[in-house]
Amino acid sequence: MKKQFESRHTVDMLFVIALLFLFAMGALMLIALGSSIYKRSVTTLAENYDRRTAYAYITEKLRQYDAEGNISTDIFNKSGALRIDTTIGTVDYVTYLYEYEGSLMELFSRADAGTLLPESGQRIMDINNLEITSKGEGLLQITITLTDGKDLTFITSKRSGTGANG
Repeated sequence: MKKQFESRHTVDMLFVIALLFLFAMGALMLIALGSSIYKRSVTTLAENYDRRTAYAYITEKLRQYDAEGNISTDIFNKSGALRIDTTIGTVDYVTYLYEYEGSLMELFSRADAGTLLPESGQRIMDINNLEITSKGEGLLQITITLTDGKDLTFITSKRSGTGANG
């Protein structure tokens, strides 16, 4: 009788250990699956953040300073730039949006400041390239090459130059 009791006790113990092992394996598989999904989500969010930030920053600057003759394309640091002229009080200022050493940069200065160094600007975000082309009729085509090599191209309008109210 004692031998039968011991063998049943051993089988019960093996069953509990096997059940615990299955539970542990299931938990590890769930953790691995969850981390894979999380990693993909973070990557997708980072890509979307870069795309949205670059687009939103430039279009917001255009809307913020949109007045007749304030927005133009220009050459700054031997490459294309967006030039925004504005007057605060009686003083004229200029803002340049340009690419410098892998970054989208913004430089705000008095219009009569003379030669401006590109490294003087404020770094906004990392990009590979910025191309700004005037398409006529108040349209600007802006192409931003992001750090992942993907191009973000959009066309925006200077509303003040097209007769729009507001």
